[in-house]
Amino acid sequence: MEFRVPAFIRLLFTASRLTRNYMKISIIITVNMVIVIGLYYVFRPDKAHTTSSFFTVVLDSGSTGTRVDVYEWSRNIRSIHNLPIMLHSLPDNSTRSPLRHDACHYHCMQTEPGLDKFVHNFSGISTALEPLLQWAELQIPPQRHKETPVFLLATAGLRRLPSEDADWIIENAMDVLRRHQFMYRRSWVRVLSGKEEAYYGWVALNYKLGRLGNSLEVPTLGVLDLGGSSLQVVIETGGSRDSQHFIQSKIGSAAHQLLAYSLPAFGLNAAFDRSIVMLWKDQLAKDSFNGMVELGHPCLSSGFTQNYTCYGCWLNDINLQNVSVEQSKQSLQFYLIGDPDWERCKLLARAATVHPNNSDWLQLSADLDCNSQSSLPNSTDLLNLTARRPAIHFHALSGFFAVYNMLKINPEESTAEFMLRGQQLCSRSWEDIKRNYITRNYMEQSCFRVPYLLSLLQDGFCLNDSEITFGPGDISWTLGAALVEGEYLWSTKAESPTGSFILRKMKVIPCLLFLFALSLWCVAIRYCWKIKRSIALSMPISGRRGPAIGASFPSSLHPKRQLN
Repeated sequence: MEFRVPAFIRLLFTASRLTRNYMKISIIITVNMVIVIGLYYVFRPDKAHTTSSFFTVVLDSGSTGTRVDVYEWSRNIRSIHNLPIMLHSLPDNSTRSPLRHDACHYHCMQTEPGLDKFVHNFSGISTALEPLLQWAELQIPPQRHKETPVFLLATAGLRRLPSEDADWIIENAMDVLRRHQFMYRRSWVRVLSGKEEAYYGWVALNYKLGRLGNSLEVPTLGVLDLGGSSLQVVIETGGSRDSQHFIQSKIGSAAHQLLAYSLPAFGLNAAFDRSIVMLWKDQLAKDSFNGMVELGHPCLSSGFTQNYTCYGCWLNDINLQNVSVEQSKQSLQFYLIGDPDWERCKLLARAATVHPNNSDWLQLSADLDCNSQSSLPNSTDLLNLTARRPAIHFHALSGFFAVYNMLKINPEESTAEFMLRGQQLCSRSWEDIKRNYITRNYMEQSCFRVPYLLSLLQDGFCLNDSEITFGPGDISWTLGAALVEGEYLWSTKAESPTGSFILRKMKVIPCLLFLFALSLWCVAIRYCWKIKRSIALSMPISGRRGPAIGASFPSSLHPKRQLN
């Protein structure tokens, strides 16, 4: 008889074989998953999330020039909600480069003039941006360029252009960025609203001075940020307000309710242009030998002369008749002559603050009560705010600090000392000033800027010495922009900038583990099904007579029965 293996033994062999197959499949799946996860960490485009530090580049396209800042950050490992730690901010005081112009009263890399002067001039845009981008590339390791975002954000200079001109400049600036390896998006190259610029300045100040991203009940600081064309004012309020200036902010782990104002006509250069318009209307202008309008200015030193291009003069309401739209876009040429008169200069600066379109500035009352009405046009709610604001300490940044620094005044000095130093400066001749001071761009306007700044603070905002600190000088709104615009780099809650193709680490790994578990579960189900099927095949089938168990053994084991 043929020898046959018992069913339970065959079942054991089958189970053993299936177990080996199951183990092989499990090992293959595990190895593949390890390879996938490894490749993800090595080749993913957003691998900067796991490196020790990361960089951001911000290009600030202002009205006087274009500047670049490079920031290096470290993630705050104590909590995913904490703000990153800034390791370096470049340029710094040790930076040496031809791009570091005297126009910067604090460290900055700048090309001049601003991009708003290059409408339909691509070579001008390229010349302005290329040196800044090349310098930024030298500050960042080459292997990190592709993962480093660059933000090109324009301010008042482009805001005052017609939208079609501003859009043309932005699109052509994008073409320059494409030549470099930095990461960029279309939304990262744009014209900021005045409210955005003001908000970024507030973030920069309060981050740098440790007022953001902590659990302590430390009040935030108010910001007065003065540029060439505009003035930004931001404070935190105690509750929400129904106002176009209101901002609900959440950066780091805390929420903030802010009021942010941008006054487009109150920058340093815009105010000086306004003073020229007032003089032009007030005095009998005459043509000089070269055909330009000759003006004597009481805030310019004796012996000073200059061919001056006024870009914003047509933007002021000077009651000129028959001014076309095209003409209003053009600049005006003046021949300025120093005609120093300190008292007239103070009145002119004050008029530029409180009555920007009033040609009768000499009749301005000297006893203006800033608490009785709004001194700044179109900002009644701003003065109402300063009249009933909570206890807020303001920091006067950018242009405020630049003028203080130019006069070599300690920021802790009183405003009375500031005015006295300004008067002493303006009593000197232009030749004497050039010998005793570092000649900077717009140095000649210092005699106007001193009383203008004080008029802004005292007549415009009713602030006293105890409520103001001038500086620090190394704080720029670009720091706030790098934090807010680059939030995806340090916050796990933010979306990655390159769309759905790049999955965030905290989302990808659970997904891979789920797929791995699902694969093991499917293999286990199939394994159990195989065993069950093998058992079924090994059992007798109901209704059919199966062979005796002994019949499967060899006949030699069953001795034949003897016949009687």
